[in-house]
Amino acid sequence: MDARDFLTEDGRAVLLLCSTLGLSEDGVAPYTLTEWNQLAKHIHHSPFERPAALLGRSPAEIAETLGVASQEGERVARLLERGARVALELENLYSRGIWAVTRVDPQYPAKLRDNLKHQSPPVLFGTGQIELLRLAGVAVVGSRNIDEVGTGFARQIGSRCAAAGVAVVSGGARGTDRLAMEAAIDAGGTAFGVLADSLERTIHQPDLRQLLLDARLLLITPYAPTAGFSVGAAMGRNKIIYGLADFAVVVSSDFQEGGTWAGAVEALKAGWCPVFVRSGPHVPRGNRELVKHFAGTLSESELSAMKDPLAWFGAHAPARMQQPQLLETEVMEKRADYPGRSPRRRKSRST
Repeated sequence: MDARDFLTEDGRAVLLLCSTLGLSEDGVAPYTLTEWNQLAKHIHHSPFERPAALLGRSPAEIAETLGVASQEGERVARLLERGARVALELENLYSRGIWAVTRVDPQYPAKLRDNLKHQSPPVLFGTGQIELLRLAGVAVVGSRNIDEVGTGFARQIGSRCAAAGVAVVSGGARGTDRLAMEAAIDAGGTAFGVLADSLERTIHQPDLRQLLLDARLLLITPYAPTAGFSVGAAMGRNKIIYGLADFAVVVSSDFQEGGTWAGAVEALKAGWCPVFVRSGPHVPRGNRELVKHFAGTLSESELSAMKDPLAWFGAHAPARMQQPQLLETEVMEKRADYPGRSPRRRKSRST
């Protein structure tokens, strides 16, 4: 499937509303995740019903039909009117092997949408074969500075997952992330790297190009391909790592500080996926404290004896919090007159 087909008509509208592509310096700000969730609700309960129906509408008509302030109607219209500029930027990205997909598109990773619900990002950019995102995955996270025992543990998880045909999901950062991903790839497996910045620059690394072409690596980000690093973005991508995984393993974590701790606590509270921590006599305090937040444990001996990671994690998973269902708007029931949508009954509307 060509990357140009990932975006449906509704997806292009969401991309215009929620991404920074094609924005001028004095342009109106795109919708944040929270703002989009609210706007999506307005669209769903209006005669428009779907995002693409807003295209070509005047600010006044948008405001009146959605029941929002006139300034909001103006914002929507201005974001949607940059379609030509965004189309050019998309072609530029496609030529470099980068694709885009939105939460309303069939190609959006279903697991991410199911796990994160309303917290799943409206827009994703990536490179590599998007079909790989259907694979089962184990997230492996931990500190950048990791001791020798932790290093061996991270590598062993990577190789165990590769042997079982399970993808390793991580952030690609130095330390735990990279160790687990490299071990999976070296063992003939697959890795997903969730980036907080610089997707466009990252794909130019010679050692990654062939891995992407060979379907051994997939890189994905909720941020613009040219985005620079920020602490907020690094923290924000944590939920994508957990959202793409069936299970997660924290190899090493500081206590009450750092991205690993914050991401694991958030995942445990939200119930994105079952979380395990490396256990043993010499693990960091953060690992021990995460058990008090109802993380499961995984010892070195258990990892060494593990044959089927998914079966083992499934049998030992602690209770998982349940999240509210995703807004009905985001499920995007399909229509016969729209590619990729099936018919549904229209609600009767009083005049």
